[in-house]
Amino acid sequence: GTGARTVRPTMRTRSSIAPVTTSPSPLILPLLLLAAAFPATEAAAAAMQISPLLSTCVDACRLGCREIRAVESKRRGGASSPDDDGESSSVGLDVSLKDVSDIKSALTEADRRAQAAIVGALRSEWGPDLTIVGEEDGDDDVEAILSEMKFDPLDRTMFFDDELGEGGADIDPSDIIVYVDPLDGTREFVEGRLANCQSLVGIAVGGEAVAGAVGLPFPAGDLSTEATIVYGLADFGTGVVGEPLTRGPFPLDHNIDGVKYPRPHIASGDSTAEVMVAAREAAVNRFKGSSVLYGGAGNKILGAALGEVSASVQHKYGGPWDVCAPEAIIRGFGGRITTLFGEEMRYGPNYPPRFNKRGYVATPSGSDVDHDALVAALLAQPAVQQYRKEADEARAKEE
Repeated sequence: GTGARTVRPTMRTRSSIAPVTTSPSPLILPLLLLAAAFPATEAAAAAMQISPLLSTCVDACRLGCREIRAVESKRRGGASSPDDDGESSSVGLDVSLKDVSDIKSALTEADRRAQAAIVGALRSEWGPDLTIVGEEDGDDDVEAILSEMKFDPLDRTMFFDDELGEGGADIDPSDIIVYVDPLDGTREFVEGRLANCQSLVGIAVGGEAVAGAVGLPFPAGDLSTEATIVYGLADFGTGVVGEPLTRGPFPLDHNIDGVKYPRPHIASGDSTAEVMVAAREAAVNRFKGSSVLYGGAGNKILGAALGEVSASVQHKYGGPWDVCAPEAIIRGFGGRITTLFGEEMRYGPNYPPRFNKRGYVATPSGSDVDHDALVAALLAQPAVQQYRKEADEARAKEE
């Protein structure tokens, strides 16, 4: 149908991961195969397993959403939705800009508190052997908040299964990096467009996004419902905990004129950069659809994963924390993501300089926009070619 789909929670008790949309079998075998690909060495400090690590990332993501919601509640004066005599506005919200010339670089109390909650909980749980990279690392205010927080043990057992023992074969911690974007869509949060906001916790192993959690602190666009956490294992499946997910496919039917904005819908931000103007025009001309506005890197990719849009296109993003978790989710749903130029996404200590400037193209499973054809249409544009040339030259200078 064309109405919004509700994906029910699948992980509230100790059981194997039950994919919502892809393989109908539990994810026991994929977890074992993943672990076998990155075996722990005898010299490794404390071996880890993906199953309990993903479980704790989901739990930490929940804590991040809680902090974001608390800041929003304070901003509204305790009201739960706009109809409760509260308005979501920047009044009373402490906002700073990391780049004074770029509103997209906004940083708020919600970013800082969510970063402290997620990173602090994961560090407390796993110790120094787990490498965690957060977008707000190095912020003095985050460190001050961290010093005041106390952390209970995280839940390692959401995906526990007898066949996995404690969660599968061991993986050397040096192969693992957890990327945290505490509040993806800070600009949207400041402007009160809360449905665009997410909290992202992604797991990369051996330079590849393999699992992650995408938290939606405001599933209904306000505080009237609890947070939703979408989790996934790349190429194998996804699930939901918390509030049922009521997004996708095609929620745009409710608020976009289908005649004025015909499908396929191709999501992007509001950038007026020449490369994005050319990219939007190329996509619409090639597939005869419409360009629609989505805020937040993770939100654009999730929109594609859920089938809300046929593709999402962006020429740059903040860093690996913006795309690691969303990549795992869209691949868990059977979709695909590459750079704007058709390259595989990359993570880890060998993350190329300025790789975030290579952007992304994301398409859902069964999309009416063919991924490779879309990339080819983009690459045929002189503005995209020039952008790629500049990106290649800038990267070469730093390598």
